[in-house]
Amino acid sequence: MGIESDRMVFDYLSEVGDLAQQRHLPPGDRTALVAGLRDEIDRRRATRGEESPTAVRGILGDLGTPDEVVRRAASASAAPASAEPAPA
Repeated sequence: MGIESDRMVFDYLSEVGDLAQQRHLPPGDRTALVAGLRDEIDRRRATRGEESPTAVRGILGDLGTPDEVVRRAASASAAPASAEPAPA
């Protein structure tokens, strides 16, 4: 793995974690978000078989900006856990 590519991933995940904390996502959700992104990035890097900064930039671009990723995660965590209405 390339140092520059690894640094890009680290910076991306750090920014996601910082934004998630600023938006008050619960700690468990933040951890799951960053871990899930790390797994997805690693999976895509392995699939592409290329470690160039250009390839990593493409992967990160496909995932969305850190702000977009955190917004999606915040919306998902705010969604009701069940579609059933509460008893009256």
